[in-house]
Amino acid sequence: MASVSEQPTVAEIAAAGRTAWPGVDVPESALAEHLAARHRDDPDGRVHPAHAADYYLAVALAHSVPAAVRVFEARLVPEIDVALRRLRLPGGADDEVKQMLRVELLVGDGAPRIADYGGRGELAAWLRVTATRKALKLLRRTGREEALDELLLEQWPDATPGPARRHLRTTYTAELKRAVADALAGLDVRPRNLLRQHVLDELTIDELARLYRVHRATCARWLADARAELARGTRRQLTAALGLRGDEVESVLRMLDSDIELSLSRLLRGPPP
Repeated sequence: MASVSEQPTVAEIAAAGRTAWPGVDVPESALAEHLAARHRDDPDGRVHPAHAADYYLAVALAHSVPAAVRVFEARLVPEIDVALRRLRLPGGADDEVKQMLRVELLVGDGAPRIADYGGRGELAAWLRVTATRKALKLLRRTGREEALDELLLEQWPDATPGPARRHLRTTYTAELKRAVADALAGLDVRPRNLLRQHVLDELTIDELARLYRVHRATCARWLADARAELARGTRRQLTAALGLRGDEVESVLRMLDSDIELSLSRLLRGPPP
């Protein structure tokens, strides 16, 4: 642990950061505020002089400085990739972990988690450990798509009372769930992650737009396209699984008191752009 005399001043942290990361500008007042907050929360926590530049970058990321975000993508995301490759995650999981980390680190719930970095070790090493923990937590949460399936099916209205309707629901609900799961698996990474983040992580359109660094209208359109693509895919999968024509599938859904697009819209609706 660094002694009090070794604790760098705000000016020294700023100088180290601006030297290491040209173009990344953080006001010294923001650095001072961040240091004061850390001292209130952890009186013994100190910034190690050797990692003052990394601390500067972390504060810049916590304040969403665009140049710092570019450094994060160019210099630090590859470090996350190194940690994830060692775990040999199943297909698509690497991208999901990285998107989850972007949400936690750069957006956060109330405060970006990158603000927790205290400069005691290299920022790259801190991120590798954080990524590894996030990936292991994700692996323990099995059935990620199934969780979204369950949420979707919970939105389906109950069938009208009667033996025939109850029989249909018992017969076809399993097929419907498999169709949704297969349709989700068939989506590209971005639309699948958008649906997960919007539904499972409960991110708003504004939060998603900040995460993907696009206008909220663009993000709203992406989400609408993902919802429509999932609906089309579910219809295709259900048609193939039941061996029915498209109009016959619609008939089955009506008998189940269900409509794919209506139910998806109810589940995945977001604020207007």
